[in-house]
Amino acid sequence: MKIRSISQATAVLGVSALLLSGCGLFGPEKEATSIDAPPQSQVAAGLPDTAEPNDSPAQGAEPAVTTTVERTVYLLDANGYVVPVSLTLPKVEGVAKQVLSYMVKGGPVESMLQGGFKAVLPQGTEVKGLVIKDGVATVDFSKEFKSYDPQDEKRILDAVTRALTEFGNVKTVQIWVNGTPLKEMPAASTPITQLDRAHGINLELADGATPGNTSAVTVFFQGQLDDARTYFVPVTRLVPATADIAKATVEELIKGPKEGSQLFSSLLRTTRVLDVKQEKDLLTVNLSSDILKYDDGKAANPDALESLVLSLTETTGVPNVQLLVEGKPLSNGDYTKPVSRPVQLNPLQF
Repeated sequence: MKIRSISQATAVLGVSALLLSGCGLFGPEKEATSIDAPPQSQVAAGLPDTAEPNDSPAQGAEPAVTTTVERTVYLLDANGYVVPVSLTLPKVEGVAKQVLSYMVKGGPVESMLQGGFKAVLPQGTEVKGLVIKDGVATVDFSKEFKSYDPQDEKRILDAVTRALTEFGNVKTVQIWVNGTPLKEMPAASTPITQLDRAHGINLELADGATPGNTSAVTVFFQGQLDDARTYFVPVTRLVPATADIAKATVEELIKGPKEGSQLFSSLLRTTRVLDVKQEKDLLTVNLSSDILKYDDGKAANPDALESLVLSLTETTGVPNVQLLVEGKPLSNGDYTKPVSRPVQLNPLQF
């Protein structure tokens, strides 16, 4: 039986130890087409956030009348990885605050979860205020935010940072508790003056890499939801320093998860990267014919193709990817031409 991905459209290491040097994850940020802190009084007052969702209607278009909308929240899977999940939520004002509220243990997300998924923020945590200004999202949590196990500290930071930077007008995140800025997390003292996506997610050190002389790539492996469905899990891997970050991304995806991991990659390990080149907003990747062994040499595994696009657009910031096999376009549906990352990632229907 073929495993079907639900997305059609870890070693937790200290950041201070592993990210002291090494290239950032992204080049210039470009919006994919599918597939200064405010005063303390402002944050504490609970002013509505002004997050700009990526699903805003085009200028001049009539917005559809809806009562629900798809939002990306970050949850923990059964293996302890921080995972983006697209949920159908009520349409409200203050969308960034709503997203965080659906990441709290014991909160409204609980009735939606199955398959070992669970919320990441401590039970009872409330968002007392959230202000977005000049690309910085400053979120003020209630005191319950500090009540967590030290082993979850990096996971909480990953989840909050990623959830808020999903919005187009948020580049960095600052965390306050009860109106007071946090300079470090309370349990393991992780510094948090300003957080961005360059901190990575589900961080791990590649075999042969030396801390202080690395480049960071984020690859999307897969986890198993049930007998028939999988989901994508982003893993930031620190690899030996390289100038060819796109090629390194594909190579790490081919290598697959670390030994003992519950994750897997749909790319065959015999697949070779023949060439990678970038022209403006297009990244062209030429792979060996081993990628076609999924379907008697005729087609590639759709999950493998989606993981490639997700990994390359995430790590390089280049919005469009053209996949080739031995210099020729793929025969798989949309992949015969350049594609971009899907609008929704892991639209779980529990």
